[in-house]
Amino acid sequence: MPPELFGLSLFFAFAVGLLAFTLIVDILTIKEEAQAQDELFSQSPLFKLALPFVQHLGRVVSGVRALDGMREDVRKKLVRAGKADTITPDEFIGFMLLCGVGGAAVGLYFELMIEIGGVGIFGIAFLVMFLPTLSLNDTIKRRQHSIRRLLPYTLDLLCLAVEAGLDFTAALNRIADNLDRSPFRDELRALSRDLSMGKTRPEALRDMEKRIGLEELTSVITALIQADELGASLGPTLRIQSRELQRKRFQRAEKKAMQAPVLMLIPLVLFIFPLVFLIIFGPIVLRIRDMGVF
Repeated sequence: MPPELFGLSLFFAFAVGLLAFTLIVDILTIKEEAQAQDELFSQSPLFKLALPFVQHLGRVVSGVRALDGMREDVRKKLVRAGKADTITPDEFIGFMLLCGVGGAAVGLYFELMIEIGGVGIFGIAFLVMFLPTLSLNDTIKRRQHSIRRLLPYTLDLLCLAVEAGLDFTAALNRIADNLDRSPFRDELRALSRDLSMGKTRPEALRDMEKRIGLEELTSVITALIQADELGASLGPTLRIQSRELQRKRFQRAEKKAMQAPVLMLIPLVLFIFPLVFLIIFGPIVLRIRDMGVF
């Protein structure tokens, strides 16, 4: 295969991958754009181009009962990513199918260029089809990381507000108003809204736990529910949980610090050692070759 044609193939594959990634980002950011608009509407031309196909495929797969398990799994992930109002599970599955068709097109192109075979075409289509799922999982991890960082600080503020005489709902509202825009602020407002609408505190807290799916938050909510059932004061409970989260935070920092030397070995072995060996032994090998030994 000529180098020019191979380079063109790589460029085409990169362009298709970039297009798929941009579409994923556009779909997952509709919620933020919708907050300032009356409808779920995006100004992105790429999203305008893909949205009719995504919606059509979503309607097609909505009647497939065999996808109920996958549909429920996608729904949970969308909720934990904070994108449940952005795209429905059926539309997300339709978007995966659309990406799979695009991946199959890329595979056919490579088949014409370098003859990768049917297995290669299927492999590329399968890989591209699951790019939206990988992006969604990454969004969940980033959202949970943001909440994990704010949780000890928020518990300290909530403890101070409760011990100062505010009730739980008023303290949540006060803290949410003072936090910067973040996923945790949205969750606190959703929790306050659930309490205002008549849900009991355990029910609202369990709903928030399901929406976030964070282990540290689960332990905090369990302690708050137990304190509420036993009639204990929330202030000491919040303070204990805040200290426990800070202790776990320091432990994670120490663990990462201990892992740093091991991780530093990877670039050392892959990039630095080969150059050192080349500099040291290269002249020796050249001199031996000139002497006619090889």
